[in-house]
Amino acid sequence: MSHFNAHAEQWDDNEKIHMMKILAERTIEALQSRNKLSQKHHIIDFGCGTGLFGLELMDIAKTLTGVDTSEGMLAVFNQKTSGNPDIRSVLIDLENETTDITGDLIVSSMAFHHLADPRKMLGTLVRMLNPGGAVVLVDLDSEDGSFHPDNAGMGVKHFGFTKSTVSDWAQTHNLRLQYSVIHEVKKNNRAYPIFLAVFERNDQQKKRNSK
Repeated sequence: MSHFNAHAEQWDDNEKIHMMKILAERTIEALQSRNKLSQKHHIIDFGCGTGLFGLELMDIAKTLTGVDTSEGMLAVFNQKTSGNPDIRSVLIDLENETTDITGDLIVSSMAFHHLADPRKMLGTLVRMLNPGGAVVLVDLDSEDGSFHPDNAGMGVKHFGFTKSTVSDWAQTHNLRLQYSVIHEVKKNNRAYPIFLAVFERNDQQKKRNSK
């Protein structure tokens, strides 16, 4: 957390802005192709940081709640969104605290590789869903640890995730999974794939099929 607090005011560089814009656009395209955007949603952005990803989703949002553990990041988020009654932030550590916040669409971009227990967090987020909702995860495919310049200092706990690992999370929580690679970041003379995973409760699909 100290890394993010220390770098919050300088976080929004051109590279991050460009990447998050692309990831948000690809996320919206993927959700549209799966007929998940017939109406606007109450969106929760888990690990929202300064809002680079979540704020790109406002066209599909009724409301946006940015959730993060970093006071510094949320201070920048709040500066950006000041005066907008449909946007709020919540300072909370969902790995160790509970909340009554709920949403129709819970998104998280490039945050899960900072978590101690991503599998457990997915279950936490699923329990925060309103009926018919979905958790949308955008993160790094498995990599060799070279994506970040300082893994320990930046709080990196996982070098991305394989599709098999993400599928295992879904099975643990009895979720349907739709998985696709949506982007590649090119640096360090190599390409780092970034995936999109959409998780829904299996009972939601059963209800659709019975109609």
